[in-house]
Amino acid sequence: MRRLVLACALGLVGLVPPAGAGAEPVEVRRDVEYGTANGKRLLLDAYLPPGARGEQRRPAVVMIHGGGWRVGNKASWRPEAERLAARGWVAFSIDYRLDEPTVFPAEVDDVRTAVRWVRANAGEYGVDTARIAALGDSAGGHLTAMLATLGRGRLDVDSRIRVGAAWSPPLDLTALAGSRGEGWVRPLFGCTPATCRETLAEASPVTHVDGSDAPLYLVNSTEELVPLSQAQTMAERLKAAGVDHRLDVFPGNRHGLDFRDDAWAPTLAFLEAHLAPAAGPAGGASSPPVIPVVVGVVVVALSAAVVLRRSRSGPPPV
Repeated sequence: MRRLVLACALGLVGLVPPAGAGAEPVEVRRDVEYGTANGKRLLLDAYLPPGARGEQRRPAVVMIHGGGWRVGNKASWRPEAERLAARGWVAFSIDYRLDEPTVFPAEVDDVRTAVRWVRANAGEYGVDTARIAALGDSAGGHLTAMLATLGRGRLDVDSRIRVGAAWSPPLDLTALAGSRGEGWVRPLFGCTPATCRETLAEASPVTHVDGSDAPLYLVNSTEELVPLSQAQTMAERLKAAGVDHRLDVFPGNRHGLDFRDDAWAPTLAFLEAHLAPAAGPAGGASSPPVIPVVVGVVVVALSAAVVLRRSRSGPPPV
């Protein structure tokens, strides 16, 4: 009997379409202008799954590169952007200004402009405006955390995001300036730690935490470029405010995109948990419904076992 049940289950599992089987290639639109600032074009690369411009609305992820707020480009997240699009999401990997005299608030303004642009162009790209996330590393993680904490109230309007994930993010710039000194602060902020404490605080995600913030996933290592205390302080603030969050700490000195191998799966799980459709089938991702089908397989297999058992033991007693 067990062999028959197993055979039934395996036969039905064969009906589940394998992920990515026969999938059309991801569509990539490069150097799309999402805004201008001080005469400079702000560009992004859009990664679209097949059929993203249809009636179905999908989650979107704004991806923000690192580089100390002074270097880097949107190509750094390309592998992950392609993976997101392949699973049915829409990914937007963005550039932002790196050559302004000071990094704040220019770069924060740029990433907020990018989120507003995604909402304004949701119809063209098949995006659900209520399910926009952000993902960044290092300086991009700082900007992601700013998106998660700036503003109050609803998470589906203006430049608000539904959920964020930040790898190695600087989160308390006042504390960071205290440990790194004037040589770090002046080139980025045009001032000294003693003269721009207000600016440093305003540019710090820890300053803006409140109960309406987006859920935030944080990754840090124990001995890396950004002190672990930055993420720990942020996690404490989020907990006190009642904001869903997770902090994963890895041993060693890995930083930013060095976490690709270990942090990708939990990042995806955290984003997915908070980007699920509010209700009904509309807006869901287009990945094959593997879990429901497998559950159905188990139910059918168990039913077959019951029927077989009854057929051997005769009719039930009256």
